[in-house]
Amino acid sequence: MSEMDKTIQGRTAVVTGAAGGIGAALAAELGARGMSVVVADIDGEGAKFVADKLTLDGVRALGVRVDVTDRESVQALRQAAYQEFGSVELLCNNAGVLLFGDIADSSIGDWRWLSAVNIEGMLNCLHAFLPDMRERTGWRHVMNTASTHAFLADPGHTSLYSATKHAILGMTLGLRSELAADDIGVTVLCPGQAATRIMDSQRNRPAAFGRKAPEPFGTGIIPMAIAPEEVARLAVEAVLRDAPMVFALPEHGYDMFRAQVEEMWRLADNALADRA
Repeated sequence: MSEMDKTIQGRTAVVTGAAGGIGAALAAELGARGMSVVVADIDGEGAKFVADKLTLDGVRALGVRVDVTDRESVQALRQAAYQEFGSVELLCNNAGVLLFGDIADSSIGDWRWLSAVNIEGMLNCLHAFLPDMRERTGWRHVMNTASTHAFLADPGHTSLYSATKHAILGMTLGLRSELAADDIGVTVLCPGQAATRIMDSQRNRPAAFGRKAPEPFGTGIIPMAIAPEEVARLAVEAVLRDAPMVFALPEHGYDMFRAQVEEMWRLADNALADRA
């Protein structure tokens, strides 16, 4: 065990969206480094399955069903976490959903669902866990999962999804500044092209948000992608370094992502030049 791992050994993490993909990988990575883990997901059976598997591996783990869009459900998650482990030192706001579609063709229900899960769900968890975290001392940290889409000048048929990830980026960087006085670290995780089921997000879409959006690329696992376990490793190491930001994408995507970020800067440079 490294010296950095000793920082989190014996502490407790809550990971939302943890029944599969990056969330499940985060729970496993944190458990392997000595943390107790609350595996939280709207898929309650999936959360319990992941927690039971971690328990067999010697990790103290608890599976809890949570709907992050529901404040009462998130408060129940908080109560379950404290009842089982007594404290929470790491909050990983990882629950998120994806839709494809042009803005003109998207429904208000599409936006409301995306923002309810990706943005308001994160806020519900922050409001539930931060008050107690701020009253404590010692190591504490928050990690919010955004996306490389938070940096794209041309998001390409994911404008609404990308808008929610821009919001997460802005709020996370602001939160890092706000919590500095409390000595609570904050990191934003920006995965790109990870091998998860995010294209099948609508399997958990409530009917209250209206008809399902088209799924032009299918609902399978993203191909030619970085493994969730590698995303989790990079993310946890960034948390232990108290890094403000961490990217996790396959190597073959580096050049394309750099070009996309450079396009964002080019647009800004051109706008500034227009004022000169």
